[in-house]
Amino acid sequence: MNRKPLVLVVCGAGTLTSVIASQGVEQGLKKRGITDVEIKVGRLDDIGRYADRITVLVASMNIRQKYEAISLLTGDEDGQERVVDKVADILKNK
Repeated sequence: MNRKPLVLVVCGAGTLTSVIASQGVEQGLKKRGITDVEIKVGRLDDIGRYADRITVLVASMNIRQKYEAISLLTGDEDGQERVVDKVADILKNK
């Protein structure tokens, strides 16, 4: 069974910030015609649980020293568009 690519969006608590960020990523991917993707929201602790399935990891904080992740700051529309562009590029090349 082929699974959809997984975009995991995380923040420290796994509640508000990651939910808002995931909505922005999802809307941005839809605008770019990418809909066959699973987007999950979680906490930093959830990364290990999904490690074998993550196609793209998006974090609301800089965790790049420990993980290969794309950092996203909510409220920065230009920055969010650049993040969605990166996510879309990765998904298109998988």
